[in-house]
Amino acid sequence: MPSSPSSEGTNPEAVDAPVLAYDPDAFAQRLESLMADRDARTGTRLLFYGGVREHRQQALATLTRHATGNVHQFQMASLLGDHRMQTQNNLRKAFDHAAEESALLYFDKSDSIFSHTHADSQEDPEENAVPTTVEYFFDRVGAYAGVVVLGLQRKRHVEWARDKVHLVVRFE
Repeated sequence: MPSSPSSEGTNPEAVDAPVLAYDPDAFAQRLESLMADRDARTGTRLLFYGGVREHRQQALATLTRHATGNVHQFQMASLLGDHRMQTQNNLRKAFDHAAEESALLYFDKSDSIFSHTHADSQEDPEENAVPTTVEYFFDRVGAYAGVVVLGLQRKRHVEWARDKVHLVVRFE
């Protein structure tokens, strides 16, 4: 089971994704290389870190030229409910609907999933056999056959997620 962003250990088999400082030309070249290596452009995961929304949107537009032009874009906070099952249901619907349309998924402001608490959360995590929302989300990201882009702002969240994506794009 994946460790949470606050836990100490890391997966020794995991490989941290390379970090690319955003430059439109360098990003386009890197995408071309990344997409050529991916089997039919499936299961590609990117992380957009920092910067202003306009630059991230520009990079997303470049990405649609290499993948699908069909983009499902979400503000992560809009998917988070009061109860864990409500949140997981919202996430499931987002992934399932995107899969039906072979869409690129973009989750902007994804930092909120790391700090969101549910009204039905257990006090003692050892008593709770249900995966955390973060674990559930990253399981769905890893299983998604299309392209997924996560937008994060906090460095500790980026460091935690680096081994779950193929490329980190840092916006200045």
